[in-house]
Amino acid sequence: MAGLAAALALVSLALRSWYRRWLQEVTERASADSAIVHTAAGPVEYGVRGDGPVVLHFHGGNVGHNGWFFLEHLVSAGYRVLTPDRPGYLGTPLGDHGSPERQADLAAALLDTLGIERVAVTGLSAGGPAAIQFAARHPQRTAAVVLLSAISQRTGLSADQTGTALGRLVMTPKYQNIAYFLINRTMHAMTALSMRDFVKTETTYSEAEGERLIAQVLADPDQKRQVLAMSDAMVPALPRFPGVMNDLKVQEELGDLPFDGIQAPTLIVGSRYDGDIGYANSVNTHDRIPHSELLTVDQFGHLIWWGDPAVTLHFQARIEAFLDQHLRPA
Repeated sequence: MAGLAAALALVSLALRSWYRRWLQEVTERASADSAIVHTAAGPVEYGVRGDGPVVLHFHGGNVGHNGWFFLEHLVSAGYRVLTPDRPGYLGTPLGDHGSPERQADLAAALLDTLGIERVAVTGLSAGGPAAIQFAARHPQRTAAVVLLSAISQRTGLSADQTGTALGRLVMTPKYQNIAYFLINRTMHAMTALSMRDFVKTETTYSEAEGERLIAQVLADPDQKRQVLAMSDAMVPALPRFPGVMNDLKVQEELGDLPFDGIQAPTLIVGSRYDGDIGYANSVNTHDRIPHSELLTVDQFGHLIWWGDPAVTLHFQARIEAFLDQHLRPA
């Protein structure tokens, strides 16, 4: 028995050591390629990729400036993707900037500090309300708007977020880093198995259709790399926790957004099989913004970039053509 106890103690020590090394590595990596500036409205951490006309990206939930990879194709197409950490994420304090209006104005203050006058605006998922507010509150600075699986109306939390042990675990500050350590390591070691949870939370597909999609995604090296990049962009989780909880609060309490104030051309991309926020958000945006265009992409539900590579390339090309038309100088 003494030998077993000693062996278990050694295993426990090794696991704790592994976890501490991992946490140090991901903490250093999270802000290795970003900067923090002090704007007139407060400090903002941000990341920049590429050169060319600027695309101001309001990232989705759980990630931060390192969630830019969903717009990697725009960098390749000659755009400069500027991704500020929204309030409560990493080096941007939540403070009193939690509302979509204040998030939008903080982003405008960042543009002032960086000397950037005019941008295209993209809003992904939980970044949708702030992107919409930016376009309405700062119309002279907004050349075009692209909304990707974006929230645009009050949206209740899913049963997975409120009614499961894992959902409660990842919403508890004390266990944030250890919970996402386990999620991250499992995603890297057993990617196909982990993606079954995405089928349940991000899509409305059947289990059989989900298995087909998982196989399709993992057969494409670029998509598999993006799956792992998303997992890595969520850690360490604790410095993102105030922003995540604020996003959920905004999502549940969101009032009517100022769609009528948006003057810029607007492209909306969403999926009828979105199991996270629902297709109704994309339809609502299209109905409320005059002269907007709705592009329906039935891929991996909320995660519209995954599935048939040809479909992904097609809608990415449409986004690039849209920005070429409205953002690039004639």
